[in-house]
Amino acid sequence: MKKYFTSLLTIVLMLSLLPVAKAETEYPPYNDPIPFKDMQGGHGASWDIMFLYKKGIIGGYPDGTFRPNEPITRAQASAMLLKALDIPVQENPTVTFKDVSRQSTHYRTLATINELGIMRGENGFMRPAEQTTRAQMAAILRRAFDLPLEQKPMFRDVSPAHWAFGDINSAALNRIAGGYQNGTFKPGNPVTRAQFSSFLARAIDDKMKLPDPISYVSQKGIVVEEDGFQYTIKGEKLVKINKKTKEETILLTEGDFPTQDGLFEVHLETGFPIIIQNGMIYVPYWAAVSQGTDMPYRYGVFQTNTQGGNDHIKYWDLNEWDASHSASMRNFSVHGFDYYYTVEKKVRQFDYNPTFDDSVNVDQTLILYHKNPSIVDPIKVMEFDARVIFERLEGSTRFSTNVTQNNKSVKFDPSTMFYFNKNGVFSYSLLDGKTKKLSSIQAKDMTLTDATVEIIDVNGKKHSLKK
Repeated sequence: MKKYFTSLLTIVLMLSLLPVAKAETEYPPYNDPIPFKDMQGGHGASWDIMFLYKKGIIGGYPDGTFRPNEPITRAQASAMLLKALDIPVQENPTVTFKDVSRQSTHYRTLATINELGIMRGENGFMRPAEQTTRAQMAAILRRAFDLPLEQKPMFRDVSPAHWAFGDINSAALNRIAGGYQNGTFKPGNPVTRAQFSSFLARAIDDKMKLPDPISYVSQKGIVVEEDGFQYTIKGEKLVKINKKTKEETILLTEGDFPTQDGLFEVHLETGFPIIIQNGMIYVPYWAAVSQGTDMPYRYGVFQTNTQGGNDHIKYWDLNEWDASHSASMRNFSVHGFDYYYTVEKKVRQFDYNPTFDDSVNVDQTLILYHKNPSIVDPIKVMEFDARVIFERLEGSTRFSTNVTQNNKSVKFDPSTMFYFNKNGVFSYSLLDGKTKKLSSIQAKDMTLTDATVEIIDVNGKKHSLKK
């Protein structure tokens, strides 16, 4: 059988299988010249600024400038919001701020926005001249326009532990704020006057909104939940379970995959991990298994969507790129349009060495590779040592091999790879390429939470490390 290999560019194009609404991208037809002399040459936010200017929501400075790249202050953002919401300022507010006198031109505006609960001070300080961050902007706009908090993760650098997690996801899902090309939101960055104008214009008018958002965060595990459904593999079936009704739908069976003469492949088995992102399912599978020992000796990844059907199966077979990779591909992970995996530097043939289990407790040099649609071949990122301990294949009864190809000693969150070896526990940032030693603990198992790395050491003692 000839497998139909697709490059990652094709994988990205597969996102077209998702039901995506057509975004409104036509802006109001402004023919008037922009009135600000420092924007005569054009600016990326010109349409948004003109939209707000014509509504009387924003203006420039007395010298005729708008200063689009200047960070917006809390006082400026408050004034714009009240005008956008058509809320009059209180005539005789009574609130007292330690850093804003009643004689200040900003006092009534800040008192009104505080009373509405859109923007509040802390310990009596309103901080009117303080710059507004992107996270604060998301929270302010969500409250101002009464949008729901959203728990669906959208950005690689905003974890559920972040104070504005629900606000930022809400701003993204409501097409008010987008992220950067690497899938980050950069919540601590200051918001410029131009950026805030764009965010506010999108919140006011659907015609100004961004296209439908894409999440850069994948969900992974033996059982994965997304949008009210659970996804898992039961025996030789990939199933989708409605969490409310408990109705179970079979998306794929092993019989949906064509066979190849002389090659025993296992695409679906209880305990195989799955990865879901933006309606796409990725499953690392055994591309070749010895029928004498049940040992896998070649690996691949197949992809389908959450609607199922064998006409949607696509293969991501490492053997198409480099035959040496297919024998030891480990720890496949999806991050937006970026894909990471590791291979063993010195490939071992487990088919002839029945030690593919927890009894192996030595370090092995792994190579981290990265692939995305903009590059033809996988890029070698780094080499590192990790303990040779494999994840259990929980629940499988068909095979004597009781582990997946994933290492317990390597874990990914949306922005970081964590690993341990004989020297301790380490983190490697996928965003800036920096390695950090977290501890000298000799580990034998590792799990990740939103804010911590949970370690079990070789003596069975538990440790919690801050990410």
